[in-house]
Amino acid sequence: MGKKKWLSAVACFVFVLAGLLPLYSAAASSNGKERWRFETGDGVYSSPAIGPDGTVYVGSLDNNLYAVDKKGIEKWHFETEDKVVSSPAIGADGTIYVGSWDNRLYAINPENGKKKWQFVTGDKVVSSPAIGADGTVYFGSGDNRLYAINPENGKKKWQFVAEDKVVSSPAIGADGTIYVGSWDKRLYAIKPNGTQKWAFEAGDAVYASPVFGGDGTIYVGTVGGNLYAINPENGKEKWHFTTGEQVLAAAAVGADGTIYIGSYDKKFYAINPKNGKEKWHFITGDAVVSRAAIAEDGTIYFGSLDKNVYALKPSGEEKWRFTTGDQVGSSPAIGPDGVVYVGSLDKNLYAVGMVSVKGVSLDKTKLTLAVGQSETLKATVTPDDASIQDIVWSSSANRIATVDASGKVKGIAPGTATITASAEDGGYLKQCVVTVVEATNAVVDPDTSLSDIDRHWAKNAIIEAVSKGIVYGYPDGTFKPDRTVTRAEFAVLLMNALKPAGKGAALPFIDKDAIGSWAEKQIAQCVELGIINGYSDGTFRPNKTITHAEMIVMVVRAASLPIADDIMAAGFLDDASVPPYARSQVAAAKLYGITSYIADNRFRPDEASTRAESVTAIINMLKVKR
Repeated sequence: MGKKKWLSAVACFVFVLAGLLPLYSAAASSNGKERWRFETGDGVYSSPAIGPDGTVYVGSLDNNLYAVDKKGIEKWHFETEDKVVSSPAIGADGTIYVGSWDNRLYAINPENGKKKWQFVTGDKVVSSPAIGADGTVYFGSGDNRLYAINPENGKKKWQFVAEDKVVSSPAIGADGTIYVGSWDKRLYAIKPNGTQKWAFEAGDAVYASPVFGGDGTIYVGTVGGNLYAINPENGKEKWHFTTGEQVLAAAAVGADGTIYIGSYDKKFYAINPKNGKEKWHFITGDAVVSRAAIAEDGTIYFGSLDKNVYALKPSGEEKWRFTTGDQVGSSPAIGPDGVVYVGSLDKNLYAVGMVSVKGVSLDKTKLTLAVGQSETLKATVTPDDASIQDIVWSSSANRIATVDASGKVKGIAPGTATITASAEDGGYLKQCVVTVVEATNAVVDPDTSLSDIDRHWAKNAIIEAVSKGIVYGYPDGTFKPDRTVTRAEFAVLLMNALKPAGKGAALPFIDKDAIGSWAEKQIAQCVELGIINGYSDGTFRPNKTITHAEMIVMVVRAASLPIADDIMAAGFLDDASVPPYARSQVAAAKLYGITSYIADNRFRPDEASTRAESVTAIINMLKVKR
């Protein structure tokens, strides 16, 4: 059977669309550009429903209901035992209700996609649920019944039996009356207690869901090609408009009362609600079985079997069209930001159009924190109605400063880090340079105040170093002896120990701009004293962790100890791994007891130095300095 023939076959139930999908958007209209696409395992006829948090729920012919976030990423999927062409409905508590060809209506937890309950009918459920003011869930089934279900437990309150299949989605009037169509060629008005109020003889099967005009008039289409306007009080016809072929989609009502309806005759119509006369029609390339959605500015969106989603002005003039990979039988839904969501037979759910990010602003571009301090940066996306307001935060050096998802920056260790705030949508970013300095509250009695050194091998050296003002503890009362040290941090520790009088030499390093102001003077003093030279490429790399070899070279230079001109062996078990530039200094350090803290006679030249090792080497150096 060909695709179009299959689609038009009555027994397939395909184009029964949601009864009361949200029609209006409070945002600007879509621009027709693809935001993203989410691929399911089969065609998407189900019309999307949008949760209060922006989650998009949609069914697929692959038997699943999907929950997709506003960025197009799957949150979860719920698997039924057959196709899902029913459009989901969302309860006041967020519960998702959806029917399946497996003869069931499901209630699904929106947080995790787990089933709350299921109600089994006698045939396929293609009708989309409608939810009453008291939470009662109404839906039709191919077993000729309209059901009223208790949302708390999934138990039947009542059922109304028609003379043929109920595949139309119900709609609920202001007084609680339920209106639903049937294959028996009738539109029924059912009281909230399940008894019939009236039935309208439509002359042909009613697939389309009824909708309401501003005055309560009911509009419903039929397979015979007619759109009827019906008095809700007595079920009498006010007028009817005849299209050229089947009307399978529900009508949509504009802000001015205009009725919009698609037909299998490849036309989309605008009808005057007062007299049922045509205002205009728009010709597509194939049948229109998608219900229209209308933006606040009056833009009308609908799909066609010609693979397109159309955006029309209220005058009927085309604004744009968006082409998918296959027929569009799904009805569009408009998100709060104006994005249009719609499914296609090409297996995709599309997000079309958005309010693009134009920029990101940051309240600070420079920030100084002491170790342990925190401050929250504020980032703002412009315009304020941009579709994606999310800010992604990152730090260039988490060992110096971290930042969490709210923009809270915390100083971890002395150094400089760049905090970046970037917009998920559009790639815009702003940066703040954060300088972290040692905590200014030196611990007066480190022997009792530092909580994490009591059993540490370097306890005595740490106490002495803190007492001499070489290093400080952290505001939380810890020393963090095993935390690694950067090259800039070690230079500061070394100068705190030596306390030279000079201001230091000009910094010759090509990356001197990366040196935080908190360390500039001390590094300049190290240069003046000949303690540091930098790397062969002209850099200093202040934020790189200092290795054992680099540290000992600086310490021995600071001590002005004599060293042999030729390369010497220190006597460590791993002497062979000591780099040539450091061998003489390592040998001197061992000879003069600077490395006496090494217990296993292995120097490990390339390992990063810790705070404990650094201050111990410096304290030992002060004892032998010349």
